[in-house]
Amino acid sequence: MNIVAPSVLETDRLTLRLPGSSDTQAVLDFLRSERAAFYGGPMSEYDAWHKYSAYVGQWILCGYGMFSVVLKDTGETVGMAGPFHPSHFAEPEMSWLLTGERFEGRGYAAEACGAVLTHLFTTLGWKNVVSYIDISNEGSRKLAERLGARLESDPPCPVANCDSYRHYPQGGTS
Repeated sequence: MNIVAPSVLETDRLTLRLPGSSDTQAVLDFLRSERAAFYGGPMSEYDAWHKYSAYVGQWILCGYGMFSVVLKDTGETVGMAGPFHPSHFAEPEMSWLLTGERFEGRGYAAEACGAVLTHLFTTLGWKNVVSYIDISNEGSRKLAERLGARLESDPPCPVANCDSYRHYPQGGTS
């Protein structure tokens, strides 16, 4: 799946673009915080840098990746959303994060993920995409369901303590 994605997606409130240096501090702060528990955190500065570098570098290696999610009105980086595909995953995973607690409950993750999923299904022609969600991460489980994803048991999830949620195009099936 070496697909070159556009550099920018837009919603009413958000710009989704390739991650870059202006997003680094917000994402590193998130990855080093307790809020990153479902992403392997809190991480050391070194590990956080490598994780963020993987997010950025995946665009070069795969032609797709996680977008930085930026508020249109302030330019502030509020999160990331998009397919993440580390080498030990059999397929890309639709992932998301919000960089700070103050961005929760405002619909930013749903808005960003909706734009990314629409892009993956309509522009890139993907048939489906999985999200691996920690069994304790109630917020992400609810968001996946709100986005229309379905809990599946096969194939087994490659991430410990996680369930697989499968996203399909609107009204689609396997």
